Amino acid sequence: MSLLKTAESKILACIQNDVWSRFVTLPNRDRIWTLSLTNKGVRKTAEQAPKTPLVMVHGFGGGVGLWIRNIDALSRSRPVYAFDLLGFGRSSRPSFPSDATQAEKQFVDSIEQWREYLGLENMILLGHSLGGYLATSYAIQYPTR
Repeated sequence: MSLLKTAESKILACIQNDVWSRFVTLPNRDRIWTLSLTNKGVRKTAEQAPKTPLVMVHGFGGGVGLWIRNIDALSRSRPVYAFDLLGFGRSSRPSFPSDATQAEKQFVDSIEQWREYLGLENMILLGHSLGGYLATSYAIQYPTR
């Protein structure tokens, strides 16, 4: 994991906006590695309503580094979150059920628990490949989020 941490630090070093990285611990003790970005050049006034955050979900074999070419530009206008799905990147590597439906449920449930932990009432989900599939599955199960 140390090599991954070092490589990720080098990749993310070019981000110009404010970045906060941390593990989000789920109720079952699994941990999801999370980045949150905001535009450091924008000062909000009290009457400005915050924009709906953008949450980016990587594809199979990916991680938060997948978004490096886009994350700065996307975070100029709204808060942006990127996280490593369970089993990928720096997140926990839990056992998954062999049944595809149950494995999908485990991913979707982890995204919902992650959202609850961060206190995001609504979010725009952007997914790539497997992340797109899971974002769609999440939106079907939680259409008001």
